Amino acid sequence: MISVTGDVREGDGSARWLALPQPAERVLEEGRWRPDGVTVEAADPVLAREAERLRAEVSALGIDGGRESRVSLRIDPRLAPEGFTIEVGADVVVEASTATGAFRATRQLLHNLRAQGFVPHGRVAGEPVVGERGLHLDAGRKHYPADWIVELLRAAADVGINTFQWHFSENEGFRLASEAFPEVVSSAHITRAEAAHILAEAEDLHIAVVPSLDMPGHLRRVLAAHPDLRLPAGIDAPDAAIVGTDHALDITRPEAVDFARRLIDDIAPVFAGCRGWHLGGDEFVDFARMDDYPALTEAAHRRFGPDGTGFDLLTAFVDEIAAHVRGLGFEPRVWNDGMLRSGAVRLDPDVVLTWWTNWNAGMRPLSDALAAGNPLVNVNDGLFYYVLGEKAGYRYPTAERIWAVDWHPGLFPVLPGGVRQEILRPYPPRLRGCSFAIWSDDPEGQTPQEVAAGIRSPLRAMAERAWNGGSALSFGAFEELDRAIGRPALSG
Repeated sequence: MISVTGDVREGDGSARWLALPQPAERVLEEGRWRPDGVTVEAADPVLAREAERLRAEVSALGIDGGRESRVSLRIDPRLAPEGFTIEVGADVVVEASTATGAFRATRQLLHNLRAQGFVPHGRVAGEPVVGERGLHLDAGRKHYPADWIVELLRAAADVGINTFQWHFSENEGFRLASEAFPEVVSSAHITRAEAAHILAEAEDLHIAVVPSLDMPGHLRRVLAAHPDLRLPAGIDAPDAAIVGTDHALDITRPEAVDFARRLIDDIAPVFAGCRGWHLGGDEFVDFARMDDYPALTEAAHRRFGPDGTGFDLLTAFVDEIAAHVRGLGFEPRVWNDGMLRSGAVRLDPDVVLTWWTNWNAGMRPLSDALAAGNPLVNVNDGLFYYVLGEKAGYRYPTAERIWAVDWHPGLFPVLPGGVRQEILRPYPPRLRGCSFAIWSDDPEGQTPQEVAAGIRSPLRAMAERAWNGGSALSFGAFEELDRAIGRPALSG
């Protein structure tokens, strides 16, 4: 018997567990599980769907007749929500406390079958070190067909991604049907029936969906139909052009804030049952020139006194909209770049900060967020921003770069000057997890098919290292696994 923790090479190489993410505990024996046929049984009704799914998946791999083996799916309430154990011999026993855990375990079996045609005998166990492993899709700048989004979710769920942030509104497009404001919707968009299909598929794949409706910035498409609600332009500066605001909602006016609430109210029923809501809060104006927006400065002075700033107004707006979406049953989220910069208004400490960057010295460091107590999701733009056309100085992410910096969920974007920002294990509960992000800055920069192919390896690299808090795999071993497990054998 060979006992191994966190290494793809078991013993002399005769027994190898080929799956992503790697389970932390593995005790492998001589022998291989590769039956001609399989009977899958669920010991508890909550696991019935996973048993049905696995039957279809192994059949698609050609395991559907001849000598039969048994796979038993069982409940063990002692395990973590996504945790599992797998015992492989002549038969297979999977134990999990939830259907999600059983789904994670059956992916492990399928990866081995796809990679090497069998599953090694032995026992493995695993559970993630962070609860959220996400994928963000900018489907506002670029239209992605509903069927493509479903295939994206299937490929992501295959390696343990469990959150999908659906960014359907941007300056360049609003791509989800609106009943109250049809004038803001782009011609190419997702219908409500298609959205219901996407959400049902996500739920079946144990993926939580987070709608992303960015405000008060990133609203050019919406405000083109409602120009009276735009923030007045900023002033000329001696060394810079006038500051445009055709993308920015005028948060100094109650009627504009009311419009934001009504826009949310129209879309919220599409996402009934989802737990999160991303309201943006980023890139509202040029934060380095906040004083060059007279409308903001004057309103801030009226509301907060002579030291009031646009950051005070922005934070107050975020808190107000956060309370509104919370009243609709969602947990609010925002991007970090404009937050924690108010001297008069405290950001609601329950708002989740999705931490994407610290490129500008004016942006608050991670230490401020830790002091404030807000929950955190690490969306490290230097490693996980897949920006179509490689715009804004970004390069397409690669697994090699992710491995080179030894990334783990607590390693955040660096501060100006390259100063490292890091939360070490054991991670505090406020570190929810991490996310990969597709941004469609150049909509024609890649086809949807090229996007799916381009993100595959770096997304899997994040998934492996997010699940395990790093990885004991060498980069070469990861590459081998990435190639070997291929894509899910069954769609649907």
